[in-house]
Amino acid sequence: MKKSQTYNVIGKAELRNDGAEKVTGKALYTVDVDLPGMAHGKILRSPYAHARLLRVDGSKAEQLPGVFAVVTREDQKRLRMFGAAYKDQTIVAVDKVRYAGDPVAAVAAVDEATAMQALELIEVEYEELPMVTSIDEALADNAPLVHDASAIGGELMGQRYEAPKEFSGTNLCYRFSYANGDVEAGFKKAEHIFENTFTFPRVQHFSMEPHATVAHYEGDRITLWAGTQEPFTLREHLADIFHLPQSKIRVIVPYVGGGYGGKLAVKTEPLAAVLSWKAKRPVRLAHTIEESFKTVTRHPARVRIKTGVSKDGKLLARQCVIHMETGAYADAGPRVTQKAGYRCFGPYRIPHMKTDAYTVYTNTVPAGAYRGFGTLQVTWAYESQMDIIAEKLGYDPLDFRIKNLLKKGDLYTPGDTPVDCDLKAGLMQAAEEIGWKQKITQPNRARGLAVCMKDGGGTYKVSSAAVKMNADGSVVLLTGTVEVGQGARTALSQVVAEELGIAFDAVTVAQLDTEITPYDVNTNASSSMVVMGLSVQRAAQDLKRQILRHAAKVLKTKAEQLQMAGGKIVGPKNLSMSFVELMQKIFLSRAGELVGHGAYQSLKSPKAALGSPTNFWEIAWGAAEVEVDRDTGEIKLLKYVSLADVGRAIHPVMCEGQDEGGVMNAIGHSLMEEMIYKDGQLLNPNLVDYRVPSFNSLPKDFETILVESHNGPGPFGAKGTGEGGLMPVAAAIGNAVYRATGLRMYDLPLTPEKVWRGLGKISQDL
Repeated sequence: MKKSQTYNVIGKAELRNDGAEKVTGKALYTVDVDLPGMAHGKILRSPYAHARLLRVDGSKAEQLPGVFAVVTREDQKRLRMFGAAYKDQTIVAVDKVRYAGDPVAAVAAVDEATAMQALELIEVEYEELPMVTSIDEALADNAPLVHDASAIGGELMGQRYEAPKEFSGTNLCYRFSYANGDVEAGFKKAEHIFENTFTFPRVQHFSMEPHATVAHYEGDRITLWAGTQEPFTLREHLADIFHLPQSKIRVIVPYVGGGYGGKLAVKTEPLAAVLSWKAKRPVRLAHTIEESFKTVTRHPARVRIKTGVSKDGKLLARQCVIHMETGAYADAGPRVTQKAGYRCFGPYRIPHMKTDAYTVYTNTVPAGAYRGFGTLQVTWAYESQMDIIAEKLGYDPLDFRIKNLLKKGDLYTPGDTPVDCDLKAGLMQAAEEIGWKQKITQPNRARGLAVCMKDGGGTYKVSSAAVKMNADGSVVLLTGTVEVGQGARTALSQVVAEELGIAFDAVTVAQLDTEITPYDVNTNASSSMVVMGLSVQRAAQDLKRQILRHAAKVLKTKAEQLQMAGGKIVGPKNLSMSFVELMQKIFLSRAGELVGHGAYQSLKSPKAALGSPTNFWEIAWGAAEVEVDRDTGEIKLLKYVSLADVGRAIHPVMCEGQDEGGVMNAIGHSLMEEMIYKDGQLLNPNLVDYRVPSFNSLPKDFETILVESHNGPGPFGAKGTGEGGLMPVAAAIGNAVYRATGLRMYDLPLTPEKVWRGLGKISQDL
């Protein structure tokens, strides 16, 4: 596609087609669903981090007026276990509880107050067990086991995950290993070797809408209204859990108030379905914020990174050992671990590389998918170490990176997609925008850089879409992409409008319903604009071919001589026909419809390290200027510049919003966010004690720059965006803090207390 080509809709800041509903409060979310006779569910959660269940008795709760059902471990007997990667979870605890917050029983009642009262009547006897609440504790010799037996493996996103047999009797549940070249030989050739350890905190997704499900189990059919990012995969899991064909499971997705990965896989939807089955009526199970904190988190991690460098400053070898703490249940942990292990080498030419990444069970809240999916943990490590190396060897951090960056067309690893953008040009632009070469005269101020990349769009994806023209010429898009606030409905509608030559507001998006909507595996990995975008574009093109073929017959001309523009069909010699006229000519009445179909399926390849080459590379550059208050340890983020490689911006304003939101998300785990455990208890699962960025956290000078190289595989040269903005933030800030104060930080978040103590230690050592 030529860069000079102009479009009617693509690249324009169209009004969001969900905007008016959301800003006026008319938009319906799962928590707004209200069905006749609907009961309200509540969950009894374990107060212990690790304990054997000796007795669970819900008989007194069942007798409370207004209670319709009590679910205990007895109800698990008819159900299969579930989990994103491993089948290691049950609807409620059966043999023992594995973290403080683990569901033990649940109640459906006439209202939430009655349900809460009933929970107090459930009698539970526990036998406390020794617990492990950190990576070190879990890996210690003779450590208490979170799971007494190995979990049953499963398939996740086209790959099979199994726990290695040698991990039996340990808290390790998965290992990803990869090597290219000879890392030991590379270290022998190296003039300098650097080895550092970095840690990443446990953080929560903090979506504005907590997890919620409305379930109606009627006969042998289950209908769910769910705030989920993967309704079709959820349908698959539910069919397996309840021994039902997928045709008996229907998942309807209203608007979703944020997800960030936390609404992927299975959460408490099966429990809502069991409550409905037992109560014989619809049940609404909506979490509080605190309950969502006790449902899923991002993986805390420890990353040990060893890098060998030649005499002339070339990277020769890198070895990483990564431990991802997945909590009490695996969830997507093996997949996240795999991604972290694969992405730890960074956007650099390294001839010899080796990684071993491990997933570790602990008695803490389960960790699953979160925006960036294993990348944030390793980008913090490798981009911090790049500055450590540069400083030690006497290089400017910018020059050192440029010396080692991959070039467009280079292979990240054999068998994967070649690098699809100019890494150097983006980094140079970021440096220029932050004023890298300009001298800073104020004390305790400095700038930092980072450049990061991840395999984007999901390693293996399957999607489909349909575009329908009704008898009156109106157009409906059916897409399985979930609108979680990212603007996918709007951008995909733009693709349809552009292909069909109609106005943007002429496209309506149907509600997502697995019984009607074509299949899409999930909404994650910045994939919507490429994977679903191509499916939607192909569906629109299929519909267009049908329309032009019919129009050619009616107008007695050739289809290739006709076009669709301005909401009608036009051709040579002033030939013109409206869509309404054409539909009436085709169906001989005001009836009928034409439907175009499109699909996308990723390639699989045994040569690719992850089984499939990446759909595209999501690349981001970040530059920060900070000022550190030595008296308090506070880091003031004065300026931040983010560059996002978007290929082509379908909707520039939303692309900028996605990137800005990503940066703000990352400012959280960089400077303030951390879930704190003590004695197995989560101390800050609430809006008061857990701090997230606010408007006051915004950099005084904040700029997002969209890099449009038209290099994406998606419609009109688009790439996915949304996760990239997070990747460079922590390291860019950490590198700036070091240049400002001489304090190198290895453990996030960079809180004022940590910085103050670190500066104090430097002063004592002088």
